[in-house]
Amino acid sequence: MYNILIVDDEYYICEGLHNKIRLLNFPEAGEIRTCLSGEDALEICRTYKPQIVFTDIKMNGMDGISLIHALSKKLHPVQFIVLSGYDDFDYVRGAFQNGAMDYLLKPILNDSLCKVLTKAFSAFQSYPHVPHKFRENLFHLSENLLQKLTQLPANGTPPASFLDGLANEGIEDNCCIAILAFRSPQTYDAMNHKINAVYDTIGHVLCNTLSQFEIVMICAAESYEPLRNFLLGTIDANKDSCVGCLMSPSDISGIARHFQRAQEYICLRLPLGYGHLFTDMTPMAKQGIPQKLKHMMNQFIQTPSLIANSAQRITFFKKIEELTIPDLNIFYHYFNEVLGAALSTLNYFELSQRCPPLSSFADYESLENYLHNKLIRYSQQISQHPESSNSLDMVKNYVDTHYMEELTLSALADRFFMSYSYLSKSFHKTFHMPFQEYLRMVRMEHALEFLKNPNLSIQQIAANVGYENAFNFSRAFKSQYGVSPNHFRNNS
Repeated sequence: MYNILIVDDEYYICEGLHNKIRLLNFPEAGEIRTCLSGEDALEICRTYKPQIVFTDIKMNGMDGISLIHALSKKLHPVQFIVLSGYDDFDYVRGAFQNGAMDYLLKPILNDSLCKVLTKAFSAFQSYPHVPHKFRENLFHLSENLLQKLTQLPANGTPPASFLDGLANEGIEDNCCIAILAFRSPQTYDAMNHKINAVYDTIGHVLCNTLSQFEIVMICAAESYEPLRNFLLGTIDANKDSCVGCLMSPSDISGIARHFQRAQEYICLRLPLGYGHLFTDMTPMAKQGIPQKLKHMMNQFIQTPSLIANSAQRITFFKKIEELTIPDLNIFYHYFNEVLGAALSTLNYFELSQRCPPLSSFADYESLENYLHNKLIRYSQQISQHPESSNSLDMVKNYVDTHYMEELTLSALADRFFMSYSYLSKSFHKTFHMPFQEYLRMVRMEHALEFLKNPNLSIQQIAANVGYENAFNFSRAFKSQYGVSPNHFRNNS
């Protein structure tokens, strides 16, 4: 049965239409409510979810077009039918442009009402086949917000437009995030079916695909238990091929960090397999990356021919499988960064492209295939350019691209599996200056470019090139160029 809402600022029209619908005796017709303004309709629809809305096109206060526009973001699925007089053609056209399915002329005739309701109910009967058509706006909204979320740094503050989009769906203050992941890629229709099952079951939720393997859900704190029950039911029905994670409600301002944690928890399927719902109560701890694994990675970089050695490869991947998920996440990023730095001077961009997140791998086999293939491509490229495998060039290239970060010689030595003393002496000898002097030179070169932008403050420029405050930046700038940043800007 489908609930109906009638909105008109004339009481007798609301009551008359209510009675006409009841007398037509449609078995599909559910509860019918009425209200006298668009503002009242918005308030009612916070808790009442009609599938059919009749609205007058011209009302005091919020008109019918504005109401359709507002409710189309809150009600899914929904059919809008506008009520109008003979002189309202422009308004009716605007209503259709905003999503109305049909219109009725006043005074409303029984035959016309019967036809338009039959059309609306018939459309809902096809809903199981094309449900996403009724939620087109919601699908677009969730896709857009999820794309923004994946681009936010872990400690990033979500922009106002992002928070407004969540608020439109009743997700404010506190929210929770869930990921549903599958062993094999899902078809477009299968994903749409699962997403609509979420919307059919849970209120105040946004849901969309992260990939062919994953669905992400963001919901209001009060929807935590319904979402948990939905995930448990879905996983129980697909124990061998489905796994999920659910994060406890937390402040919405930290949603980027919340999302990153969810991605880390879904990685527990690598050691533990499918058929589980992981939560942030599931224990995970860092133990550190073993020295043997670091040593083997360094050997592969320095001596690429070892990559083809099956015994080395088996031992390497066995050590990877022994890592805890937090350590595996760290090592995975190191692995990609080291190979990217090693090849940054070559005209070969495949290894430098954005890497898939660790959470996207369905099992250890797919992860190890990815790592192995990347090592093989690295080996092939190095064999064609043997001069590029110098580890100090890798460090230099890393500094050139990560100058804005907090870089220390000890951290770089650890990252590239060298001793501190070796890196310090070798860097100075190879590039004819100490590491800190080279880092300052690179940062100051970029600072010159930033100073050309009058919209950037000195504090912002300092942060852009890796300094915590403007004082330290200005002192380094003057040491490099003999003048302050402000003097340079004012005289250039």
